[in-house]
Amino acid sequence: LVGNYLPDRQFSMLQYAGMLERELHTMGVRVILTTPTEIFGRLLRSNKWLGYIDKLLLFPRSLKKQLRKIESSTGKKCIVHVCDHSNSPVIRGVRNRPTLLTCHDMIAIRSAMGEFPGEMPRLLGRVLQDTIRNSIPRATRIACVSHATEKELLRILPEIRGRTHVVYNGFNAPYHQQPDNVVEQLLAGLSLPANKTLLLHVGNNAWYKNRIGVLQIFRAYRQSQPDLKVHLVLAGPELDPRQSDFARQHELTDSLQCTGPLDNPQLEALYCKADALIFPSRCEGFGWPPVEAQSCGCPV
Repeated sequence: LVGNYLPDRQFSMLQYAGMLERELHTMGVRVILTTPTEIFGRLLRSNKWLGYIDKLLLFPRSLKKQLRKIESSTGKKCIVHVCDHSNSPVIRGVRNRPTLLTCHDMIAIRSAMGEFPGEMPRLLGRVLQDTIRNSIPRATRIACVSHATEKELLRILPEIRGRTHVVYNGFNAPYHQQPDNVVEQLLAGLSLPANKTLLLHVGNNAWYKNRIGVLQIFRAYRQSQPDLKVHLVLAGPELDPRQSDFARQHELTDSLQCTGPLDNPQLEALYCKADALIFPSRCEGFGWPPVEAQSCGCPV
């Protein structure tokens, strides 16, 4: 299993690879999870391109050596599963081995192709996405996490038709409704206001997560319910400049908060505490938060 670069903190992708490792082992499959080592990336962690050197230039060579060592000790050829299609360029280090690639969504690739007006990445970003797109056909088989993802993949890369399969994401977080006292204990550090209707959004500042839309919905809801005390919790990073300006302009700042990174028990508790999850994403490959919320009894 080829997992994601740990410094990128892509928690859903790390969970996905961890689920595969755990469950394949339970099924009796000998499984080894490997991830790119942070080398150049540690020199300046704010520079993501140094991380790409680790992931896309150095790691394929390391992977090739790992495979040779494993196969020489076992006498068997490895099946290599690249757990995130954004790492598809590492397949070139696999060489003549059966490969599986999981394609989660085509959002970044489509952005680089100009399919989302106003969301075109810069030149280096377009080059990176072109490299990822052109590397996908190297895989022997491609698992898509939804029919929507498979449809977009085949539209963009029709030459891989016949090699794709839809394999839905397994629900890999043991979320469920928790007792009130457990919820309050887990959320004590967030200092949530008491006796207010709690609206929740889970996501980062990526354009397709539509956080500005969340704020617009929050403002409209407050206007339609002037007598209701309501508070918005954004599970994720601080607002970006555009979002902050919108919140100040419409006097929302005192009625919302961003949590920063949360661990799984805290996020589960937030789902249990919230009166509703707002999820106005412009597009998703699969979309975890609605499933997570429903497992905790939180309306979406």
